[in-house]
Amino acid sequence: GNWYETSSGERVDGVGMLDVTTAPQATRSIGEVLTTPAIDGLTSTLSGFENHRGGTTIGADAKPFARVTHGVGNGVGDGTEGAVQGSVIGTYMHGPALARNPELADLLLARALGVDSLPPLELAEVDQLRRERLAAGRR
Repeated sequence: GNWYETSSGERVDGVGMLDVTTAPQATRSIGEVLTTPAIDGLTSTLSGFENHRGGTTIGADAKPFARVTHGVGNGVGDGTEGAVQGSVIGTYMHGPALARNPELADLLLARALGVDSLPPLELAEVDQLRRERLAAGRR
């Protein structure tokens, strides 16, 4: 982002790959987060684990990565999660986000390879992880 503010009030410059700023919030956000993607190429609910105290505000040159359906996301009350600008995607979703969200992993791999799409991998373990994490976020 452009800058973030530490819990002691010091403002630290970022590298500016995303037009966002981040400041500490009063409470820490910890738990499952579910979102609806807000970028082309993704249709499935995204899941992750968030553990942060930052509140990220998206500037005019970036757009939200997703809309929160469960959890906190960017933490500034606008219902957004993460940010996208050009080919850069930023998110608070951990857990790990790519293992939890094969559609997102495929989108990033396809972009890196310069292809329109990749054939989906049919792996029972991935499907099971996805079902478990989506259910956990809906509790």
